[in-house]
Amino acid sequence: MKPSESTTVVIDVGGRYGMHPSWSGFAADLLYLSFEPDPQEAERLRLNNTKPGFEVVDLALDKQAGEREFYITKHRGYCSFYPPNPDSEWFKIYRPGEGEIESVIQVKTCALDDFAESRKLDIDFLKIDTEGSELEILEGAEKQVLSNVLGIRVELHFEDIYKGMPLFPEIFNHLRARDYFFLNLDYFGRGVPRPTLFRNPNPLVPDTDRYGTLIGMDDVFLRKYDWVCQRYQGESLELVTLKYAYFCFLNSAADVALDTLMSFVKNHTFSPTTKQSKIYISLRKICTEYLGRYRVNPEDIQWQMARTTLKAIFDLELEAGNKYWELIQSL
Repeated sequence: MKPSESTTVVIDVGGRYGMHPSWSGFAADLLYLSFEPDPQEAERLRLNNTKPGFEVVDLALDKQAGEREFYITKHRGYCSFYPPNPDSEWFKIYRPGEGEIESVIQVKTCALDDFAESRKLDIDFLKIDTEGSELEILEGAEKQVLSNVLGIRVELHFEDIYKGMPLFPEIFNHLRARDYFFLNLDYFGRGVPRPTLFRNPNPLVPDTDRYGTLIGMDDVFLRKYDWVCQRYQGESLELVTLKYAYFCFLNSAADVALDTLMSFVKNHTFSPTTKQSKIYISLRKICTEYLGRYRVNPEDIQWQMARTTLKAIFDLELEAGNKYWELIQSL
C-alpha cells in the first residue's frame, strides 16, 4: 500500500547497526526501509528494532537486478561488494586486520528504482553507506533521484580503501549534475591519526585539535528549494516543505530550515489539515525550542529576529521567562 503523503519515506542503504542517528529524533509519520544484505545482520535488525515504520529489506541495492559477490570481512562493518585494499592507510595503519576477508557470498541485488516502483514509493530521503558501491546505487535510483528525492546523506572517500571503488569527485559530480547542492559534511578536524600521534589523553576535556588524514566521511546533499516549489503545489508543497525543513534540522542546518520556511510563508499558508499533521506539530516545537535559545539576551537583535521568525511561520508569540516554558508545554 502506498504511504500517505504526510509520511516521510527514508531509504537506508547499508543498514548495519540500525537506524541512522540523524533520524533517531524524528517524531512524525515515518517509513524507514533499511537494506541489509548480510543475512545475520538483517535478522538482528529485525529482532532489535521495534520503532514504528522501521522495516528491514534483506536485499543488496545495485545499479541493476542480479547477483553479486559480497565480501564478508573480519570486522563486519567493512563488508562490501569491493575487496578491501590492505595497502590503504585505513586498513594498513588505522584498522590493520579488520578488512581481512573471511568469506565471499553471493547476494541478490536490485535497483532502487525497481523496488520503489514495486512498492509504489515516492522516496523523500536517501542514506547510503555501503563501503564503496554508493555510486552504483545512485545510478540504480536515477528515476527517484531526479523526480522525488529531496536530500541524500552519502559516505564518500578520498582514498581507495577498497580496490576499484569510486571516490569523492565521481559521486560529487554525479549529484551536482542532477542539481543537488553540497549542504555539509560530518568532519570536525579529526582524521585518521598516525601511530606517532596520541589523541586527546584527557576524556574530560573537549578535543579541539585537528589531526590525521581525511580519508572519508558522510556528506549531505540537498535539492534547491526552488526545485521543490516548481514541482509541487497546494498541500503537497506544504508537506514537502515541512519534510525538507525537518531534514535540514536533522542535519545541522537549522538556518537553511528556517530560511526555507520563511520563503514558503511569504507566498503561501499552511492549511488546517496540514496544521493537524504530526510533521507540522513536531517541527513547530523544534523551531520554537531552537529560536527560544535567543531569549537569554532579550536586548540583542537576534532575539527580535527569532520572535519575528516564529510569528511569521507558525503564528506563535515567543516570549522569555515563564511564558516561554508555558508555550513549550502547550506544543
